[in-house]
Amino acid sequence: MSAEDRFERVLENLYRAALADSPWESVAALIHDAIRTNGHSLTYADVATGGEPRIHLARFFVGTQRRRDHEQTYFRDYFPRDEAIPRLQGLRDGELVFKSDLYSDQEKKTSAAYNEFRCANENENGLFMGLDGLDGHGIVLSFGNSTERMGWGNDQIRTIRRLAPHLRQFARVRCAMADARALGASLAELLESRRLGIVQLDRRGRIREANDRARGILLKCDGLCDQGGMLVARHRGEHAELQRLLALALPPSGVQGSGGSMKVTRRKAPGPLVLEIHPVREADADCPPWQLGALVLLVDPATRPRVDPDLAAAVLGLTRAESLVAVAMAEGQTVAGLAHAQGCAESTVRTHLKRIYRKLGIRKQTELVRRLLSLEGLRKRFR
Repeated sequence: MSAEDRFERVLENLYRAALADSPWESVAALIHDAIRTNGHSLTYADVATGGEPRIHLARFFVGTQRRRDHEQTYFRDYFPRDEAIPRLQGLRDGELVFKSDLYSDQEKKTSAAYNEFRCANENENGLFMGLDGLDGHGIVLSFGNSTERMGWGNDQIRTIRRLAPHLRQFARVRCAMADARALGASLAELLESRRLGIVQLDRRGRIREANDRARGILLKCDGLCDQGGMLVARHRGEHAELQRLLALALPPSGVQGSGGSMKVTRRKAPGPLVLEIHPVREADADCPPWQLGALVLLVDPATRPRVDPDLAAAVLGLTRAESLVAVAMAEGQTVAGLAHAQGCAESTVRTHLKRIYRKLGIRKQTELVRRLLSLEGLRKRFR
């Protein structure tokens, strides 16, 4: 298999994993093979709130295995004192640096994060890349040591730079799907979402289906509208960008499309509308392949859902600690991120989850999300 074929295979599986209920374990080995590295991680966090960032997504992989123990150990023992963190936050969007360059010569001798974590796990000669997310969110890509005898080569660096925007899009789409409680939903089930505007486009870019939330947005014609079955942005410059992104997501048949994000200015709403444009593989569509080519997620950052922990505790019979864990997980928080935020071990969070599942008679996080979603109608009566 050629290097280009390996890269296309990574993209194909990465875009599929963005909509799934599980992380991209199946993609990890493909990423390592394409880049020729011994491991990688992706962390997606809110860095605009001041103080310590809130971690929404964190996945560490070594070889083909996700290392939850590394995630727990790092965020519990090393993250608060890792000298590289403030320097990572200062990276420009898309800037790629060697990990060793983020530590001084003295820190390389004394830093626990560098010696006990990075050197011990054979990634001290790896690479970091910082990417801008959405509204104060940041993404850190971390790659382990190169598996090439001579270290990092130019072709490996080029592959990382090519892959970076797709990893950014993966994180953004997963965050939007988690906010909407829609991870793992089929393409048909997404049309039933009440929290996220969903527009299905055919391979010519024409609107095939739109859910009720998306129709409501399009009917207002506030920045974005349906004009003759096509998505149209009212501002000329934004419309040109929309068409550019749609062309990337809807390439000729047989070519892997790529996703992209943009904001659409609105006059009647307090902030812009965010569009996440996501290609759909023909094999994943539950309709003839020529009928569906891309999804457009319409995200209003101002209306991100929040569930009242007190309501969850009262109605579902949860303790205060359990309700906080349940709500955080339903809002897209990770076990590792929640453990770090609460200053406890991941095992403590998992114990709470097991008790929650047992009390509610459920087995999966998607079932927990649906149960919490059903509480919204009770909110006013509870108050």
